[in-house]
Amino acid sequence: MRHTWMRAAALGLWLAGGAAGAQPTVREQLERMPPERRARLLERLEALRRLPPEEQARARANLERWRALPPEERAQLRETLQAWKALPPEERRMLRAQMRERDHDRGEARRRLRAYLQAHPEREAQLRENLRRWRELSPEQRQVLRERLRHRRGGLSAGDSGTPAP
Repeated sequence: MRHTWMRAAALGLWLAGGAAGAQPTVREQLERMPPERRARLLERLEALRRLPPEEQARARANLERWRALPPEERAQLRETLQAWKALPPEERRMLRAQMRERDHDRGEARRRLRAYLQAHPEREAQLRENLRRWRELSPEQRQVLRERLRHRRGGLSAGDSGTPAP
């Protein structure tokens, strides 16, 4: 069922692509498609319709997030999807396993953070303020801060020659 939901979400992303007003209607897009592609698309839409309400709500929320993305990010995500589709099945399986492991690690980190904040509620306001400030930084500013933190912790910076930082 998860793959059906992912396909339906990808379908929603595809249908929502492009600039507002510049795109043909869904009906026009369907009429222009080759019959076999149109049939696959309609099957996926039907699968989306059959999903439980909570899964449909999740797909709608994803579609709304997609619509809110700037066109450049949409283009980048489309490229990423095409690169994913081009991967051999074994490499996809390996990457899925790595993503599951990373998700597990993130979940564990969230649990530890919640426990810490329950033990130290006075720190939550500062944490939220720090997160707000982080989100306001540009990607370049964030990278500079990451490099400084790596340097302070004794790691290597991106431009290092391979010798540990002092």
